[in-house]
Amino acid sequence: MSEITAPTVFFDIGDTLGTARISPLSHHLEGLDVYPYVADVLSQLRDSGVRIGIISNIGDDTPENVKRVLEACKIYEFFDPHLLIYGPKDSSEIFERAARQAGHSDSPNQCLFVGEDSQERSYAIQAGWRVVPHPCLVLEVLNGSHLRYIRVTAPSDESEKRWRQVMKALPVVPLYVTGERGTKVYVIATTGAAARLDDLGFEVDRLGIEDQPLTTELYLLRDDRQTRTGFLAAEGHSAHFFTKDEESKWVLSSSSEGLYVAFPAGRSVEGYHFEEAYHGHNLKLLPDMSLLEPFGEGNNQRTASFLEIPKQEPSLTLEELEKLGKITPEVINTYLDRYSGIKPLDATGQIRIKSRHIQNPDNAVATEALARDFMEIGGDSLTVRLYPFIHEGRLLHNVEAQLRGSESDELVLITAHLDSTAASSDHFDPQTDIAPGRDDDASGVAAVLAIASVMKELAAVKPPKRSIRFVLFNAEEHGLIGSKTYARGQAAIAAPIVAVYQMDMIGYNVNPPRSFEVHVGYLPSKDVQDRSLVLAERLGKVTKQISPELQPLQIYTSKSWLDKDTDPAEGRSDHASFHERGYAACVVSEDFFAGPLLDSPAAEANPNYHMRTDTFVDTEYATDIARAIAGAAWVTANL
Repeated sequence: MSEITAPTVFFDIGDTLGTARISPLSHHLEGLDVYPYVADVLSQLRDSGVRIGIISNIGDDTPENVKRVLEACKIYEFFDPHLLIYGPKDSSEIFERAARQAGHSDSPNQCLFVGEDSQERSYAIQAGWRVVPHPCLVLEVLNGSHLRYIRVTAPSDESEKRWRQVMKALPVVPLYVTGERGTKVYVIATTGAAARLDDLGFEVDRLGIEDQPLTTELYLLRDDRQTRTGFLAAEGHSAHFFTKDEESKWVLSSSSEGLYVAFPAGRSVEGYHFEEAYHGHNLKLLPDMSLLEPFGEGNNQRTASFLEIPKQEPSLTLEELEKLGKITPEVINTYLDRYSGIKPLDATGQIRIKSRHIQNPDNAVATEALARDFMEIGGDSLTVRLYPFIHEGRLLHNVEAQLRGSESDELVLITAHLDSTAASSDHFDPQTDIAPGRDDDASGVAAVLAIASVMKELAAVKPPKRSIRFVLFNAEEHGLIGSKTYARGQAAIAAPIVAVYQMDMIGYNVNPPRSFEVHVGYLPSKDVQDRSLVLAERLGKVTKQISPELQPLQIYTSKSWLDKDTDPAEGRSDHASFHERGYAACVVSEDFFAGPLLDSPAAEANPNYHMRTDTFVDTEYATDIARAIAGAAWVTANL
């Protein structure tokens, strides 16, 4: 029998075709929110005579269930039933098997794998395959185009809506939007698209070498010590990491924000933790077509008017205040002890968490326990789901629980990140060492769980008008990865998120006053920042009613790219993943940063930040912040 010569394209499912939703107990696929461009890509491939298959690790799920979900999404018809290959993508073996199944044993380069994770793409390359990091670039690569990282800058006086629409029409996949008014965009593009952007008058910087995006993933690494010491002070930490021949080739560019580094498959960002690093020191730049949507446009902005400040902000009723008063230091401490390893996680006393670091096995244990906690809290009131994603070849999960609203499909999110690190400790081994992360961010996790418990009781009396989601993000410490994948999926389906209240370190307070912070700065879009500021100001008003001993609330905004005029937490916690996609969001924390005013209380940063010694939380202080967040979110959900 002669070998088949027509090319065959295999797609991963999760985060390539869409966002997967998993049941928390059986780990079976419940649904797939298909990205809006996927059907067109699949249709074009089919019309071009290309055979289409799937290579995906479905774990303990069944092919029959996956077929059911793909049929419900109306994309199953595009795939050859004989080319649905399921199993671990942890070696070249599954790709060699898929090539045989496709009739390309002797011509594996006729097979092309489309998947987001560079580690999985590297195994396909080992099997002799071609690879593509994003579906929107498949046809171009099949036709011989080469890909590269580029930085595109649009004139600041041009219409944002106009130039973004022009870019969207080209074979370009955006990774990161930055600069005032969002005029600077980092993208993966074909070499032809880069030349076309030249002709159109964009400023185009070609970064790295051709086809580097096939084997790498791009990160922004922020050197906070260099930023603190300033220009011409040789105090930065970059030379410590990137002077060797191999590593030096990874650095594509430097800017006022930090270094843009293309990490090859098999190399973890874990080993590049700069000294004096603050929140969000690493940022993984994930491909997302929604990043080219003009800010203030699209379905995800249809609720912008809802967030305008009412003439008179509603107050919490006495009954609501009484219910919210059930968020107590004892409740917060119970969750803190379990998830920071002070006490056993389970009722039998058999399981005790050492670390929630993503490279530690306990991360998965904690994720499962959090899902069970939400189910126990909610009963039939909370719908609990897991959202899987791949990072550095590892399967990780976000955890979501939803309290359904009574009048609207609009959403209010209360969030924190579930992973931990002790990367600032000497000789830290993330796979085996302890990383209790009691403040960072078990304090936020405990608050989310406690708030969920109380809001279930409030809803039993009177359901909120808008649905409330409690979401715990994984892999924050590696570059906001869990929140980026989650926010990308929500933007792809135009989820009507009206507010995100993120908590990241709400437990460290030793010296008076009992001040705390809320950050809303976002220079790429004044509209996004203004709508986020509404959330912060609402939090301030509710705090005076429910947690009056918390004084003062310090609100940070961004005014310009000058250091003193920029919110120090802009782009540095999980709220930033929602800002990027046009959603109103804020992050609340202890008094970590200096400012924002000259007469603001002195900052009181946790000295145990990213250390094995992160074991202290002032539970009364954390409880007051949790109550304030709960009150503000409840008000927002009922306006």
